[in-house]
Amino acid sequence: MDWKKIIGTVAPTIATAFGTPLAGMATSIVLGTLGIKEEKEIEVALQNPEALLKLKQAENDFALKMKELDIKLDEIIIKDKDSARQREIAVKDKTPSRLAYILIGGFLSVSLIQIVFVGYYPEIASKIPSEGWLLIGNISGYLANEAKQAGSYYFGTTLGSSNKDESRNQIIQKTLNGKL
Repeated sequence: MDWKKIIGTVAPTIATAFGTPLAGMATSIVLGTLGIKEEKEIEVALQNPEALLKLKQAENDFALKMKELDIKLDEIIIKDKDSARQREIAVKDKTPSRLAYILIGGFLSVSLIQIVFVGYYPEIASKIPSEGWLLIGNISGYLANEAKQAGSYYFGTTLGSSNKDESRNQIIQKTLNGKL
């Protein structure tokens, strides 16, 4: 179980805060809401349906608090990426672009190799133990996530994603005000 995906589904605003300077606060909220002391306990705690309900309420409270404080997490993320881009322009460092090429190329290569082996060499693929496929899956997932981040760095996020977040925040606000 990937507890970050679960939190991203149940508490998307809190999950968004993980990638910002508010990450410490978001982690404290999750740990406090689940009644645990360490991140390694989150996975077990999320197996309890009541914990998910508590996390959803914490999400609503957090979203309302961010709204009250006029803190826009999307803007923080955009400013963070923009400052990284400005640094890259100023120092003319080629490392980020090289890493992006390596990550995206690595993801595409591993994906192609998997497709070829499973599709054209099933007898070889069948000899790989389940632990091997687990490792391959982990590497593929890591590369996919990092390639996504590299693409997001260079191409930004979509307007539709921003609009979706705004719609979600409006629904949360209406729900909290009893208008929905």
